[in-house]
Order: sequence, then structure tokens, then C-alpha cells
Amino acid sequence: MHRIRKPFLIGSLLVLVTVAVAAAPRLVSSTQAFYNRIEVLGRMFEIIEMHYVEDVDADAMFRYAVDGVLENLDPHSRYYTAEEYRDLSERYRGDYFGIGIQFEIFDDVLTVLDALEGGPSAKLGLRPGDQIVKINGESAIGFDNDEVFKRLRGPKGTTVNVTVRRPALDDEWEVTITRDQVEVSPISAATMLDGVGYVWLNTFSQKGADQLEEHLRELEAEGMRAFILDLRGNRGGLMSQAVRITDKFVSGGKRIVYTKGRNPNASGENYSTERDTHKRWPMIVLVDHNSASASEIVAGALQDWDRALIVGQLTWGKALVQNQFPFSDGSALFLTIARYYTPSGRLIQRPYEGGDDDEYNNPDWEAIESAANDAESEPNAEPGDSTNNERPLFHTAGGRPVRGGGGIAPDIEVKPTKVAALAIWLFNRRLGFQFATKYVAENAAALPVDLDAYQDRFEVGDELLAQFEQFLHTPAVKELIDRAQAPLDEETLSKARDDIRMYLKADIAANLWGQEAGRIVLLEYDAQVQRALDLVPEAAALLDVRPQVAGRDGS
Repeated sequence: MHRIRKPFLIGSLLVLVTVAVAAAPRLVSSTQAFYNRIEVLGRMFEIIEMHYVEDVDADAMFRYAVDGVLENLDPHSRYYTAEEYRDLSERYRGDYFGIGIQFEIFDDVLTVLDALEGGPSAKLGLRPGDQIVKINGESAIGFDNDEVFKRLRGPKGTTVNVTVRRPALDDEWEVTITRDQVEVSPISAATMLDGVGYVWLNTFSQKGADQLEEHLRELEAEGMRAFILDLRGNRGGLMSQAVRITDKFVSGGKRIVYTKGRNPNASGENYSTERDTHKRWPMIVLVDHNSASASEIVAGALQDWDRALIVGQLTWGKALVQNQFPFSDGSALFLTIARYYTPSGRLIQRPYEGGDDDEYNNPDWEAIESAANDAESEPNAEPGDSTNNERPLFHTAGGRPVRGGGGIAPDIEVKPTKVAALAIWLFNRRLGFQFATKYVAENAAALPVDLDAYQDRFEVGDELLAQFEQFLHTPAVKELIDRAQAPLDEETLSKARDDIRMYLKADIAANLWGQEAGRIVLLEYDAQVQRALDLVPEAAALLDVRPQVAGRDGS
């Protein structure tokens, strides 16, 4: 490997350390011993650069040093390069400048999954299934994701020429698209399910509270009698958005979350207001093992105040407050400065005492849940004691017992729908969507004209299923399946066919009306959503609970 010597290695490392010291002087020791260690570290890198037997890769050495410092702190303190920090900021900001499509690369062809509503592409008539084969006159066949982003994104008001091919049409056409601000919606789906409003919030970006408010008002106008907030798979985002979203459902003056850190400035509390507070209809929050951070703040607060019934699985247990320390080169350090606690005093963070990162990131959920269900309370444990392996007992405002010890335990545990592995693989590889693109192009006139009629009347019958299985045996698709060693024998297919029908119905809907339509179709088969609908009376009963003060058992 070619290595380049870069004399600024020492300076870069010292800048990282000294800027962090200057930015947060109370978080580090100010003794002479600390600065002596900094000097030794800088001298060590100087010696390595001058005397090591081979040239050193300065960037790699720098990253190793930084990662080595952070890996023994906690699983979430992290250094981001300038590029990584830009991508992260864009994700949480919730917008960018581009042509407004979601896409996938199928057989080296850039294929539109969705033309975002109100975006530049949707306004010009692009739709799911369209293929972009040229960008500015150059073939786009074989482009990877990074190259597509590079070619299609750009400053607002600039233009890009694309050549579009639509399956089942004989020709291609060119269109000039003017780049504009494109909002990446934090809402994956919003709909009414038998009079119950449903919103799937996928992240807590800067747009989260405002977009949720828009959907809530629309659902209320449609006569919503209860509400399901789906936080499954939501790994978090901005804590400020978690506070604003919780504030919509609880009356003013209630503590939503508080933080405690070594530095007194890192400790604080957030309280609800009367801003945008909605009617107290029955509410259910869906969570799973991948609901984390801001999701847990919302679920924990609504549970502690008996405002919502929490349904699903034990959440991830990630509640570390991180401050951002940006550097002059555009990079940034995210450093844990405190921990989050629910109103009753439960520490959300799952125990981590310098443990194994792989074990922490790939937990044995079955064992964790079993321990959570079997554990006895420890009367003398301090609230939020992360070293206590028991599950300490707390009480909600209405006196209901809830467990601490990491994550938010649901009031009612419901396992997700069991789906055949082959069906999941085919769906994740977008093979159903590829098939649906051709199917819709050839049968559009015979398909229902709106999603409600489609859900009621359209079924994936034996003939359509057989066509899909024939598609799986076409040379290009079969080669992909063989490379992945995915089984297509009759025994495996027979066990997966019902689930394949489900996904095909969703993929055809996504091709007709966009990705949200596909997600809404799948709700009909979602065991956790369907159970939540049955639990609306239990959620309504919470509204009759006399509120007290959420707190620790015995407090």
C-alpha cells in the first residue's frame, strides 16, 4: 500500500486535544500531569514519524489514536470526519438540494423507488419504476450510489438533464430538472385504521415535530378516535424534537426528561407546556428493540404520565447526552456529557461498563427480556444505577409499576410478525418491486384507481404468484439468487408463498402510489399494529387514572 508522510500529523492530533480542552475546560483535568501526558503523546507521534521502519499513513494513525481514546469511554462517544459530519447534519436537518427521488440500483440501472411529493421530479411526472439511464448525456448504467448523489445533487436553482426510460414504453425521453430543496420526511406512513389514527415516525429530525403536527390535525379532521404513534426502528435524533413531540400529548408543567452529568452544566430538566397540546384521545406507542434514544425519551415520558400504553418489545436502552465539539477542519467530536432519565427517575441507558462492543451492539434480546421479566426489585438501589443488574421498580403518576434498569419495557409485550426468511430476502433485495414495475406497466388500466379500493379488492392470486416465480427464474435474477445462495426449492417456496403474496401486494401498491402506500398495505399483516388496534380500550382506561407524581417505588 502506498503511504504518504504528512508532517502535520502531530499538529492535527494536538489541535484535536487542545481544542477539546479549550471548548470544555471543566470536563478534563487541568493539572500539570494532564498536560505532561499531552506532551508525551505528541512526542511519541513525532518519534514514530521520524524513526519508524516504514512510512506511516498519517490519517490512519490519527484516526486510530482518536478511536483508541474514545473506545474505552462508552459505545456512543465518537469522532466524525468532515464528510461524516456533513452527512449526519444533513440527515438531522431533514432536507437537501437535489431532484427529489428515492432510488435503488437494479442490475446496474438507476431505478426510481419514489418521486417525493412536491419535489422537482414529481412535478415533472417521474414516478416509481422509472429508470434514469443517462445524466447530462452520459450513460448512468453502472453508477453506484455515491456517483448518483454526486451527479444529481447540487446547488439550488441549478439544472441537470436526465434521460428517462419507463418499462413497457418503446422510447426514452429527456427532461431537465431544476434542483431545489428536498425535504426528507421523518414520517414513513400516516393513515387512518378503522377510525384510529396511525403515524410511523422514522427519525427525530428538525422537521419531526412540525410534520407530526400536520398529520395529527389531518387525522383529527377525519374523526380520529384514538392514536397510534409507531416508533419501531426509530434510532433517535434530536432531543429537542423528542421534547416537542411529547409536549403535544401531556398538559403543561410536567417533567418530560432530565439529565445528570459530572459537570453541573450538563444537568437539566425539560417540562411540558400548553403549546400544541392535543385532545386526550386514547394513545398507544409502538416500540421494538431498535427504538432508541429520543424514541425512549418519548415512550418513557408518556408511560410515566399514564398518557399512552406502550406496546411491543423492550427498547434499545440508549440514553447518553452528547455534546458536539466542532473543529476548524469541519470534523467534530460527539462526547457523552450526561445521561437521560424519565420523569419517574428511570435511567434509560442499558448497562455498559467498558463491556464488549460486539456484545453491546448485538445483544441477546431473548436473555435480556427474560431477565427483565423475572427480576425482583432491589429496594435500596439508587434510581438509574447502571451497575445494578436487577430491574429496580418505579411507579407511574397513576401508581402503575414500571421497571427501570435500561430501555423502556412495554406495558404489553407483543412479538413482531413472523415472516419467512426467503420472503424477507426477496423483499429487501427489491425483487418484488422490480417485478411490480413491469406488472404495473402492463396492467395499469385494470388496477384499482385509489389505495382504499386496492386494499379492499386486490389480491395476489395463484396466477400472479406463478408469474413472479417465473420472474425469479429469469437468467439475470436467477444468477443474483444463486450468488446469494438463496434457496428456491419447492419446500422453501411453499413455506414462504403467503408472505411473498403479502410483499407483492405492497410492492405493487408502492409502484402505483409510492413507498408510503406500500408500507400502509403491510400494516394489515403487521401483528403488532393489529394488536395495538385491539388494545385501544386499555389505552382509554389510562385516561381515567388519577395523576399523582411519577416516581421511584417508596418515594
